[in-house]
Amino acid sequence: PGSERPSVAWNEKLEEHMKTHVKEKPYSCPDCGKRFINEKRPFPCSMCEKRFPEKGLLMIHERVHTGEKPFPCTFCEKRFASQGELRLHRRTHTGERPYHCTICLKSFSRHWHLKTHLEAMHSEVVAGFVRKKFPCSDCDKSCNSAAELRDHQRTHTGERPYQCSFCDKRFALSGTLVRHERLHTGITPYHCSDCGKTFAQQWTLTTHMRTHTGEKPYSCTQCDKSFVAPGELRRHTRIHTGEKPYTCADCGRSFNQSGRLREHEKIHCGEKFDCPECDKSFTRASSLKNHFRLHTGERPYGCDVCGRGFSRSQSLRLHKRKHELTQSEEESAFNVKDEEFSQSDDNSPINMCITDKNDL
Repeated sequence: PGSERPSVAWNEKLEEHMKTHVKEKPYSCPDCGKRFINEKRPFPCSMCEKRFPEKGLLMIHERVHTGEKPFPCTFCEKRFASQGELRLHRRTHTGERPYHCTICLKSFSRHWHLKTHLEAMHSEVVAGFVRKKFPCSDCDKSCNSAAELRDHQRTHTGERPYQCSFCDKRFALSGTLVRHERLHTGITPYHCSDCGKTFAQQWTLTTHMRTHTGEKPYSCTQCDKSFVAPGELRRHTRIHTGEKPYTCADCGRSFNQSGRLREHEKIHCGEKFDCPECDKSFTRASSLKNHFRLHTGERPYGCDVCGRGFSRSQSLRLHKRKHELTQSEEESAFNVKDEEFSQSDDNSPINMCITDKNDL
């Protein structure tokens, strides 16, 4: 028996075992992309026709049928069927992005996000990547991945599959839901290294950092003003164009900012802002804020010419005009006195010449 050659079955087992050492995983799941050392799926689901190569994966799958979610998030009320799902979800709270692009240094929270990024942005640099396009059947847009195409197509269908677990709002994109839910949880994972302020979104931190650097990359093409964020430039441009895209459904009045429309709509719904110090009420929060300064004595708007303070910005603007008028009056008075002085000297050579010419 000792001299017998190993059986074919034993060889196959050894071959499969050796793959665990070299970490070779030639077979991938068509649903999620996870890779395995063999294509056999000996663990069938008793509730559907799916089969799995590992018992642990079968157990996780069966929770789809039972609804069991034994792994709770410590940041919010969500629960998950597997530790892997929980780990990925936690990154939406912590802001962790462990997958880094070595070409442009951009970071990602999931490995497949990095893979999609490499295929879309660096296929000409990274060997083995072929840029594949996913065209939309409803318009002429092409996407860089199947996931991106799926998200885009919701702009046509109006589908909003992601519902907030705290309110009734629904969203087309999972990332939008994540950012929205931070309004409820108060989680702010993005920290400013200069002043310690925290933010719920990466782009708000990026915009905030420009207040430290002084960078204003968004310039108006019609005047010399620059802004730290594209939204600020967009709102400013409406001053030049006169565009008022926000219209009141009750009276038809239009506004150049959504916030001004919201303030206006409170007039129709009868919402009032009551002063806690007296019996006055206001239709706008900003009006109450201005009024309340009469009680507190706060004067946040200071004149840089004389130092006088004002409770309202428009009061400061009116006050500054007095300085401008005073300055122009002084200049006019100086010009008049100078003119009177030059004309009073009748014996000056210039006046004598003028007189002589007029007499001719």
